[in-house]
Amino acid sequence: MNPYYKSLLVTILGICTLKKAPRDIPESAVLQRKMLYIYVLAGCTSVYFGSQISPLTAIGQAFLETIILTLFIFLLLRYFSFSHRFNQVISAIYGSGALISGLSLPFIYQVEILSRNQQPLGLLGWLVFIIMCWSFVVMADILRHAIQKNLSTCLLLTFCYIYLSYNIINMIYPQG
Repeated sequence: MNPYYKSLLVTILGICTLKKAPRDIPESAVLQRKMLYIYVLAGCTSVYFGSQISPLTAIGQAFLETIILTLFIFLLLRYFSFSHRFNQVISAIYGSGALISGLSLPFIYQVEILSRNQQPLGLLGWLVFIIMCWSFVVMADILRHAIQKNLSTCLLLTFCYIYLSYNIINMIYPQG
């Protein structure tokens, strides 16, 4: 593995374990674009394997979620006068989101199979819930570093983003 990408992966792991911050990500529009592609791919895969929808719908939902996320972060940073941090913050969110999605994919797929067969989720359901909570906390921690507010404020902002995103996606792609 290329030393640059290995270092980047270590940094993203550090962000996911709350030991590093967005400022540790290199400031690069090219890196941001690469992280975007990986994030969208991870999102498409997670949505497709986590529900009974067509691949085209999964792609549409993943793109829509990415647009909402990007706009939310842009507006949030602009509101708090930290627009100059956008590339690093969004790269950190894309990278951590893609990593957590990738790690959770086998569990999400198994939960979908169990749900489809109307079998109890048991420990697997709790594991997916814990991974979702971990993802929530990682995003809040990234925001905490980005806008220099306390963690409780950033947890609330993260909740607002998730609520907004969920409702917009369900408005455009209603669940039958």
